[in-house]
Amino acid sequence: MLGILVLILIASTNYQNNMGFMAGFVLLAVGFLSLFYTFRNLKGIEVRCLKSAPVFASNDAIVTVQLFNTTQSQRVGIGLGLSKKSVRYVDVAAESKSSVQVNLATNKRGLLDVPRLACTTMFPFGIFEAWSWVRSPYQVLVYPKPIPCPEPLVASNRGIEDGNTREKGAEDFHSLRDYQAGDPIKQVMWKAYARERGLYSKEFEDYVGEQQTLSWDSVAHYEKELAISYLADAVLSAEESQQHYGLELPQQTIATGQGAEHMHSCLKALALM
Repeated sequence: MLGILVLILIASTNYQNNMGFMAGFVLLAVGFLSLFYTFRNLKGIEVRCLKSAPVFASNDAIVTVQLFNTTQSQRVGIGLGLSKKSVRYVDVAAESKSSVQVNLATNKRGLLDVPRLACTTMFPFGIFEAWSWVRSPYQVLVYPKPIPCPEPLVASNRGIEDGNTREKGAEDFHSLRDYQAGDPIKQVMWKAYARERGLYSKEFEDYVGEQQTLSWDSVAHYEKELAISYLADAVLSAEESQQHYGLELPQQTIATGQGAEHMHSCLKALALM
């Protein structure tokens, strides 16, 4: 642009062309205004990096970044990405916010540092570019990649007497309760009703799953990373089958439990092992 302006002014001086002078000065004014408005478009944007959810190795981690505009003017074409050449552009309305998601490739388990992100804009004419670097205060937890073990893992099972859980079922008789409308006919205690003792329904319970402890000793003969992946798959399988399970590692032991938080504790221990 500066080269074109110099040529216009040289030509206008040589030919004494007032229209050429006017065109050159107008372009120069547009350039200065573009510099001002490009900087102003980015100035004052508040950037907040949100904590990313854990992911399994080889899956992309998603980093969500929120852009807050607390001013009365709309911000147009705000880009965010891993580099200034690879960004996603969004508009941020006045006194509003917009979100941008950045994908990060994961190759191994553990804690992944989020690289610095480029926040950039070329509004309004694309002549200038204003940018700033943003760093996330968080790390992404990367679980081990689950791989099914080629042979059954040896887990220490505990029976009913060790606290196996119960839930309503249809196998073992548990107790009697007052009949309620809608109870299955086959659960009605007809003998008590025939003896004029009232109408009762029978309750049954089933034992749900076995308690088992997944031990490092059962996979210690494999290569370390493979062994960790085998245990990760075993944790997912135990959680899917609604079993109560624990985890024994060389430096850490997680008591028997169940649920999303318990699964996260086991996978986190494997990720950081």
